[in-house]
Amino acid sequence: MKGLQHALWAALCWYASPASAYEPDVFGTANGVARQAVYDESRSDLACHFAPPSAPLSLEEVIERILCHDPQVRLSWANAKARAAQVGVSQSAYLPRLDGRLNGSRGNGNIDYDNPALRSGDGHRRRNSSSLDLNWVLFDFGRRDAALNNARQLLRAANANQDSALQAAFIQAAQDYYGALAAERTLAASDQIAEVAAQNLEAADAKYKAGAAALSDRLQAQTAFSQAYLRQIRDRGTLRNALGNIALRIGLAPETPLHLAGDLNRFPDTHFVKAVDELLAQARQEHPAMLAAQARLEAAKAAIEETRAAGMPSIALTASLSRGRNDQSQVFNGNSNDRDRSVALQVSIPLFEGFSRSYQIRIAQAQVEAGQAQLADTEQQVALDLWSNYQTLRIDTESLQRTSELVTQSRQSLQVVQGRYRSGVGSMIELLNALTAYTDAQNQHIQTLNSWQTSRLGLAASLGRLGFWTLE
Repeated sequence: MKGLQHALWAALCWYASPASAYEPDVFGTANGVARQAVYDESRSDLACHFAPPSAPLSLEEVIERILCHDPQVRLSWANAKARAAQVGVSQSAYLPRLDGRLNGSRGNGNIDYDNPALRSGDGHRRRNSSSLDLNWVLFDFGRRDAALNNARQLLRAANANQDSALQAAFIQAAQDYYGALAAERTLAASDQIAEVAAQNLEAADAKYKAGAAALSDRLQAQTAFSQAYLRQIRDRGTLRNALGNIALRIGLAPETPLHLAGDLNRFPDTHFVKAVDELLAQARQEHPAMLAAQARLEAAKAAIEETRAAGMPSIALTASLSRGRNDQSQVFNGNSNDRDRSVALQVSIPLFEGFSRSYQIRIAQAQVEAGQAQLADTEQQVALDLWSNYQTLRIDTESLQRTSELVTQSRQSLQVVQGRYRSGVGSMIELLNALTAYTDAQNQHIQTLNSWQTSRLGLAASLGRLGFWTLE
């Protein structure tokens, strides 16, 4: 009696102690949480331990810092861990259940017999008892198998959602980085344009003072210089805004001075760009949104089997071991000890549940239909995104060379017109037109460079293949 009670009290104290805060992973379900898919096999998971930036930040470092601080990435990871734990819950259903009980009671009572031959009286009553109950489901028509399959499919979906969240944060970080590089380059171009505008103003002022040009030339040059100066102010603000966004996303104050180490002119390889039909086939197999939708559909199918099996009989092995002691007055027949042991096979047969099972199955069937529609919608959306990014990358790739040529040609034209104006042959209108053409060419080329970098990564994301290897 005391040995059983001591064992139960020890178990109760262990569960109530701080040691119970550590929850062991007996089934190893944590290994089912996918590692970050944006890394290749040669790299480990996110370290997420960074010192304040002291050197210019590379694109890879900015992305790593942003991935570590992105709330959606942390949320998707927590959801995947929860789904992995649910797999453990489903696996635990195959093991027996063992419950312990400790009971203690104390009271007073009295007995008053109508028969004078019997002795009436009052006294105390105390009872202490302990028991162990075992319940082990042996057969349930596949209900546990279906529940485990459902949990595993939902874990697959959670892993795919985690990959999708990582890729979304990845491409947003890359877009922010390239946007900041484009802002830096735009500001540099604005500085150059402002310098040219200042030279034009100096030349127009000198000619006006010498009587070789009209006042209108000087005023037009002054206007062009003021516009260039205003463009500098705006472009400098755009750059500060872009760097502030990056600082906030990596967990720093927006005023933190940041310096970027990249260059928009760096052109990584695009060997993954194939015929669009091959890309579509690849996306259907590898895109995380497709994998998540397929897993959710399989989970819905498993839910139908689980619901049907829940309406079938089940067989369980039950066992019980109990001990008790009654400490009471003689009027209640004195002290006594009792002991009970039992082993049984228990068959549970659901006979009537008010037709709820039928409607639960109908709900599960409707969820399968919804999963099929969701899979078709996801496939269509993936194809649309892939086609859009594919065409954008093709256009940007063809435009890069043309915009580069346009910058060279407009620069040469501006230099010729500047020389003509200084020599007294050209007009201010011609000079201002050449300056405007050069400014537009610079802006178009910078925008195309930025668009090419982001559309290249966008195409990789449409394939479900976005990762650090796409930056090389």
